[in-house]
Amino acid sequence: MMKKFLLFIMLAIATSQLCMSQEWLTSLRAAKRVALVQDKFLFVMWENAALIPYPVIMNDANGNEIIFDSMFDNQEIDKIIWDYFVPVKVSEDLYAELYDQIKDTRSQSYIAQFQDDNIKIMDANFNIVNISWSPEAFFNLSEFIGAYALNTSFLKAELQNYSEQRNFGTAFRLGSKYMNYAILVNDKVRENMIKLANIYLDEADGYLMEADAENRTKYKNTSSLFRLSQYLIEDRPGKVIRSLKRFDTTEIDDTNESLISFLYYTAYQLRKDKKNAALWKNKVSSVNLKKAELIINLHR
Repeated sequence: MMKKFLLFIMLAIATSQLCMSQEWLTSLRAAKRVALVQDKFLFVMWENAALIPYPVIMNDANGNEIIFDSMFDNQEIDKIIWDYFVPVKVSEDLYAELYDQIKDTRSQSYIAQFQDDNIKIMDANFNIVNISWSPEAFFNLSEFIGAYALNTSFLKAELQNYSEQRNFGTAFRLGSKYMNYAILVNDKVRENMIKLANIYLDEADGYLMEADAENRTKYKNTSSLFRLSQYLIEDRPGKVIRSLKRFDTTEIDDTNESLISFLYYTAYQLRKDKKNAALWKNKVSSVNLKKAELIINLHR
């Protein structure tokens, strides 16, 4: 996937065809609508930061590095960004409002990225994707676009549902989908996709107090169990098995029983423990068997 993006970028720079430059959006609301329709992430910068030259490196068709004093006001670069993202310049006047929404619920690294003048890749709900990424001067924009130019059609329904109504169900399903998406994306962005998944899962847990006691326990168990998927993706099966053995199984319903089977099966497969994996295989759905195989393939 990354090679495909890089090839397109290199060809675009090499041909240098003249094109009309399209203005970046300045409305987050409008950007959200476009992102949901076009299945794209947002390419975001603070408005004042966009007034300062932003030096970048891009690669031509021969792999040569071309230095641009600024990525702004360059028609070829502008077209490439629009092809894969929805570019937005955010007014400094919105800083206080946006900061208030995250100041008590986000990590220090997330807040630092939010406050920084660098590029922020965001989803349609304005959550930052590239949390752990901070470029040096003259960073390679070709490689950055190749990593983060991801089609979000896999997340479409969950993104739309969450944008229309926020509750435990919509936040949990979106967080779960992002965790599954982390299996599919390239390894350069996998860690950040897991972090984004956990942002939504944390938000989902915050809604648990609104549920009745019976459902609260059920949802809490589901959330706790699903979060163990992260350690499978990170190739830490031992942590998954230890956590499962400490889990209280007295209040497990059919949904969580299926999830436990998937976690045990995948963890034992990662440990190459065929004997124990076989004990769980028949309890795992065909969908989860495919998911397990994808996770296992990440670490072969």
